[in-house]
Amino acid sequence: MVPRLLKGKINVSEPTEVAVVYDYDGDNYVQTVKTAADGSFVFDFDLPAEAVDVLVYVESEPFGAYLKRGETTVMDIDKGGDVAFSGDNLAENKFLNAYTRGFYPMQYKPSPDLPFVLSDYLDRLEKNAGEARRLLASVKEPRKSRYSRMTDAYYNEVLLRLLGMDSSYSKTDHKAQMDSIIATIDPNADESRLTGIINYWYNLRSDIHRKGNAASIIDYMKDQFAGIDSVLTNEGNKKSLWMTLGSMFMMYSPSENDVQDFFAAVEPQLSRAPMVKERIMEVYESMKPKVSNGDVVPTDPVIISPDGSKCHLSDLLGESVVYIDIWATWCGPCCREIPYMEKVVEQFKGNEGITFISISRDDSRQAWLKKLDRDKMEWPQYIFDKSSGDEFMNAMGIMGIPRFLLIGKDRKFISVDAERPSNEKIAEILNAAIGKE
Repeated sequence: MVPRLLKGKINVSEPTEVAVVYDYDGDNYVQTVKTAADGSFVFDFDLPAEAVDVLVYVESEPFGAYLKRGETTVMDIDKGGDVAFSGDNLAENKFLNAYTRGFYPMQYKPSPDLPFVLSDYLDRLEKNAGEARRLLASVKEPRKSRYSRMTDAYYNEVLLRLLGMDSSYSKTDHKAQMDSIIATIDPNADESRLTGIINYWYNLRSDIHRKGNAASIIDYMKDQFAGIDSVLTNEGNKKSLWMTLGSMFMMYSPSENDVQDFFAAVEPQLSRAPMVKERIMEVYESMKPKVSNGDVVPTDPVIISPDGSKCHLSDLLGESVVYIDIWATWCGPCCREIPYMEKVVEQFKGNEGITFISISRDDSRQAWLKKLDRDKMEWPQYIFDKSSGDEFMNAMGIMGIPRFLLIGKDRKFISVDAERPSNEKIAEILNAAIGKE
């Protein structure tokens, strides 16, 4: 019997999606399964190499693991984030999980409600890096040397991010320190791609994007793709930067003709990177408007109230105009809209023609409840059920928050991208919507 590549169990009460994501030579692969009712899961798929390092996502929470042909990694995951490994390659698995969890960007995402204190985040970084390095001692060569380079690179990537945030929040000048770190980046090293630190090299050290006088965005992209191709020797790292640039281009909402012109301009590069081209097209498709004003709501997500009771979004529609705020506690712009939302809700208090609701995208129910308790928001509050919430956001084509929706009594969109509460004309806009009904 052929050994299972990856298997395990998650402490969940209902079937949950698990995704395995990994990079091989700059191409990104994704495999997904749903757990059984008891939380158990099994992955069997062909690896592009003898062994790969992977991210195992349970919903949006990442864990690290090492998969090797003919061997089995076993991981039992607690929803709180603890993992018990068994099976093969224990040293590699324990290290990669500590590495993944310790440098995970959400660990270093500041709260909109608390001041940014650099020393606190640096302490966390040192602690997490120390744990990863402690576990690295049990890994054998040659992977030990590779993982050591990855740890150093990821440490520096997080450090650069923290120093940049501190410069933004406190106006402290960290340029000299950041420049010294950036000067050490090897743009052709695999770890530069795998940790994302190559983007600092490209934006702040290389001269590629500063060259030329492109007459159009397509000409600019052509110059960038060609410049990266000529300067770098690591094909995987080229693909990573090309993917970033291609995604950026698609966010300009190009026309079909623009997209064709773009791919024609960078054909010499993307002809060698078909998977990157495919992924860029996926970004383009995801950015296309999926619903328009006058359309019905595309899905009916489950939403959960603070007391734990569940309903569907459709249960709240049909009696009045509904103004929906989609937000999260970790989203600074979202939280800045809360005081304005409070004023709008108060202004329309007693008006039965309109209902206000907020729906959180938080993964942490505890963080959401803590925010509600602190801010005392006196209008209906819900949090998305993860699975149906993701389905709704994808169906809507919503890529970022805050996002506000305005829905009529006929359950059709008055506005799929409504004005924010902070807009000085918001009362006029909402009164007009009520008047149409």
